[in-house]
Amino acid sequence: MAPRWGAGSLADPRQFASMEAEAAVAGACASSAPFVVLDTFRYYRPANLDDDLTDPDHPEAARVGHGDLVAAIAGRTHGRVMAYQIDPVFNAVTLARDMARLVADIEAGRLERPAAVISSIVLPVDLDDVNGQLPAAERISPRDLARRKARALDALVEIAGGENPYRIVRDAMASLRARGVPVFVAAGNTAPDRLVNMLALNEGVYAIGALGADGRRAEYTSMPDMVSVWTPGQFVVTETEGGVSLNRGRELVFRGSAFTEERALIDRYVGRLPAEAAIATPDVLAALPPEAGRRVRLGFARKFLQEGLYRTADLLAFYGYPATSGHVRRSLQQGAYMHYPSDMIFSVDGRGRLAFDPLGDGRPGQLAVNDATSFAAPNVCASVTAATMVASGAPVQVVGAR
Repeated sequence: MAPRWGAGSLADPRQFASMEAEAAVAGACASSAPFVVLDTFRYYRPANLDDDLTDPDHPEAARVGHGDLVAAIAGRTHGRVMAYQIDPVFNAVTLARDMARLVADIEAGRLERPAAVISSIVLPVDLDDVNGQLPAAERISPRDLARRKARALDALVEIAGGENPYRIVRDAMASLRARGVPVFVAAGNTAPDRLVNMLALNEGVYAIGALGADGRRAEYTSMPDMVSVWTPGQFVVTETEGGVSLNRGRELVFRGSAFTEERALIDRYVGRLPAEAAIATPDVLAALPPEAGRRVRLGFARKFLQEGLYRTADLLAFYGYPATSGHVRRSLQQGAYMHYPSDMIFSVDGRGRLAFDPLGDGRPGQLAVNDATSFAAPNVCASVTAATMVASGAPVQVVGAR
């Protein structure tokens, strides 16, 4: 049975894995302090950057990025959000550096102490790699990972010395916890697998899992035994008058936003036969050994793949995703054909021709932007107020943070 959202309280009790997680959400959502959203932005203005980004009221060039969606979803139920830009070149080292920088800004008073820190960034660690650092008698299974997450974190930190990014992240999370600032992070969307978001191994950090449109837990949620809070994760980006909206214009509108390149791709492929539009994956890519890492594979992609439409399964297999991955299964549900390098997915309609309407309600022009939606964003404050707004169709205008 689907949870009954907004039944006189913050959410259905089955939303939370523990009373601690429920208290963290209730306290953060009731606070008048801002949520700091750690991501990359094109529309919101990050508090830690002096450079001016695109003016959202200037229609010629305004764009929406991954962090903008995450911030907008957080703002839809909390109200106050503060964008904080991470290094666009994302890896464990840059994330660790920016986590430490965020803590330093809060400690020095350059940023107001937030009600919470939110990030859809996932720092994935394979549980098999964690167990590789542990004696056989101490190895951890998915079912006891939540109980033994401190030991798993210790195993990662012990790999290297002080410059170990896991150690830097652990210290930053400890500093936030000491100041009473909870951190809500995306669980990930690649299940079934043994990947865990390393951030969620830290005390005071809560992994958010996505509920589908039917209220059921998304089967692609990584390491569900580690999820602390389950929240609605289905959001659709669509064009609306004067810009782009989230959830078909009923909740959030980015005024003056444009998806020029995405619109051109839709116009280029919709209505065509897949056989005349799709490109075969080069043999040199298929010959890559299974152990070739993601970075090696992406390097080969830039060298050998031409821009265009490929079979979704072939492209994701080249990227290194196992066929059993929840990411693959979810992508195939959206459509059998994927464009490189945009990752826009096209399905096939009843006439056997290409169509584009992923995760939508059937109307043309709906767009998919990155993966903010499938991560539940994290949509922490799923309150009765938000549910009422959705039902009534009342719009909430959200503009860039100033």
